[in-house]
Amino acid sequence: MANDPGLIRLAARVACVALVVSIVFPVGRMLFPYVGAELGSVQFSALEAVLSTTLGFGIYAAFFG
Repeated sequence: MANDPGLIRLAARVACVALVVSIVFPVGRMLFPYVGAELGSVQFSALEAVLSTTLGFGIYAAFFG
């Protein structure tokens, strides 16, 4: 069970997304006052989440193929 390749791949993907989230969310909070009026709070949060997930999976693909 500990050497399950599917579980290891999932953990690697989650780690990559967490790495990106730890950078994107604080930067997003700094940028929100500048773009929040144009986008709205909900749309900006959704954009942050989609960007974080996409970049995280891209990093996973680059490193782990």
